[in-house]
Amino acid sequence: MPLKLYRRGKIWHYRGTVAGRRLRGSCKTADQDIASRTAAKIESDQWKCHFDGPQSVLTFSQAALLYRGAGKPVRFLERIEDYWKDALVKDINPGSIRQMAMTMYPKATNATRNRQAIVPC
Repeated sequence: MPLKLYRRGKIWHYRGTVAGRRLRGSCKTADQDIASRTAAKIESDQWKCHFDGPQSVLTFSQAALLYRGAGKPVRFLERIEDYWKDALVKDINPGSIRQMAMTMYPKATNATRNRQAIVPC
């Protein structure tokens, strides 16, 4: 069953079942066109996650939110999060982590970069 839109006050919400999961939530907009696009994106992401696995849609920002929610230390997380933004976690590899360390700390020694380039997720 595709996601259906309904209105609560002035704000549009969605609900329905996608890939066996019951979904419902707010589109956070009063514009029906934007709400329908939001619901379509959520539905598309859910199908992609169902067929390709959760790593196919998990961004670094989402992973950082999960990390914060677990109560882990976030001393260096903000700078790293600013660098990766919406990069998919599956696309982050050791070479790209090393490049991030060189970009973020251009004058640092290799020992410092190795300490700072540890991805916390």
